[in-house]
Amino acid sequence: GLLLLNYMKHRSKSETIDQIFVLTTHSLHWFREQGFYEVSVDYLPGAKQGLYNFQRKSKILALDL
Repeated sequence: GLLLLNYMKHRSKSETIDQIFVLTTHSLHWFREQGFYEVSVDYLPGAKQGLYNFQRKSKILALDL
């Protein structure tokens, strides 16, 4: 998990992306340990808001790069 996250952080920074979003139903604690914080569905980019499945009850997390 950490290797993949570090790769995504590096790749995002190289493409001038300043924030990463993840949705999880089981790994909330791990993502928080990595610096992510919980946000509401309204925080997602517009195109992603419409795709959010409320029935899954996923937690939405963000990480500022």
